[in-house]
Amino acid sequence: MKRSRHSPRSLRVAVAVASACLALSAELVQPAAADDASPLHFTEAIALAEKANAELPVAALDVAIANQREREAEAERRLQLVLEGDVIVAPSSGYDPIITNLGEERLQLALTHTLYSGGGLEAAVREAKAGAAVAGARYRQALRDVDLQVRLAFAQSLAAREEIKVRRDGIKRLRGYISLVASRQRSGQAVAADFLRAQVRLASDRSALLDAEGRLEASHRDLNTLMGRAPDTALELAPLPPPEEALAPAADAWDATPEVAAARHSAAAAAAALGVAQSERKPHVVARVDAGLWGSDTQHLIPPDLSASDPGANFVDRLQRDAGYSLSVGLTWPLSGWGAIRARIAQAQLALEQSHKNVKAVSTSARLEWSQARGAMRVALAQYRLLSTAEPTSRDGLLEAESRYRGGVGTSLEVIDAFSAALDTSVAAIQSKLAWRTAQALAIRWGEKP
Repeated sequence: MKRSRHSPRSLRVAVAVASACLALSAELVQPAAADDASPLHFTEAIALAEKANAELPVAALDVAIANQREREAEAERRLQLVLEGDVIVAPSSGYDPIITNLGEERLQLALTHTLYSGGGLEAAVREAKAGAAVAGARYRQALRDVDLQVRLAFAQSLAAREEIKVRRDGIKRLRGYISLVASRQRSGQAVAADFLRAQVRLASDRSALLDAEGRLEASHRDLNTLMGRAPDTALELAPLPPPEEALAPAADAWDATPEVAAARHSAAAAAAALGVAQSERKPHVVARVDAGLWGSDTQHLIPPDLSASDPGANFVDRLQRDAGYSLSVGLTWPLSGWGAIRARIAQAQLALEQSHKNVKAVSTSARLEWSQARGAMRVALAQYRLLSTAEPTSRDGLLEAESRYRGGVGTSLEVIDAFSAALDTSVAAIQSKLAWRTAQALAIRWGEKP
């Protein structure tokens, strides 16, 4: 059997060619797969996060419960129709027959209505409505929190991706410079210090690249979790518009935040609760109309008094005698127990005072948060514009330093300094963009219109 002979060099060439073909085929296939998946827009991410959020359904149920309480309070003011009945069996061997009438039977359809409650029913309705408004404000607060979390994770992911690209380009360029220094070193030039300096800078940049890649993975995990996806799901995000001058806001934009609204509605609920407590010391008047059966003596089918007046009476005659109707007006006015009522009124007054102070505290905090976010937006925008303008200049400085070094009139220190300035300027521009988007998200959270 004849054995073919191949030199080690030819084998290495064949392996290299095969590897290059595989890499080329992978590059040709990968873009097509990426094109199939459209980038995720941040509005879509917010919508998905709202559907997947675990706190929003709880807040929505709070709103539904508060709405039912409001309906309950409204229903308490309307006419109440009830069916009432009871049967009392009192044998002759029991109590005095004159007192018990030997038992009693009753079946009535009663219609009641509160004519006057001292304002208690109306105050209860106002309290329930304020409670529903508080629940609605809490729900809007939960929505804004979800919006803020998505905006922050989205911006952090884009910033980390941009920084990774910048740092990878920088590392690629730095390795080219290291190759140049290494070739000079091999030719006998005394550039060992230059080579070591460049290697140290390369290690530092690679470490920074790993940090940026870690931040990208963390932001992707946060965003995926917010959207209800598996943390390690691949993400391709659509770019956001560059920072721009914010529109002139309303002077009291912070005043429309859910926190401030909830505090004010809570104060309204406390005022209504005070009205409910104060109504306890006032008279309550209730009107009642009833119709049905109400008779005595459950020991006999035909009571003796009915037989005496009508010897031929039967059970139908008894029902006719017991059938009827009545109208009544009831009055309730507490003349004692004022200590307990005064204590409840005092509690309601203190709660109302506390709620007013809470409105002031929440409003002050919301105004400060909004004002700080607006100020941070202005500073970050100025930094971004300044650094964006300096980026081309820093790159030109790097090109000049490299040219001077290649020409033998520049030093390695100049190249490294120029490289650091160019890279740091690009990264600082990305960070200023992230700072602007973070401040914008906070401004929107605290009153700014998106």
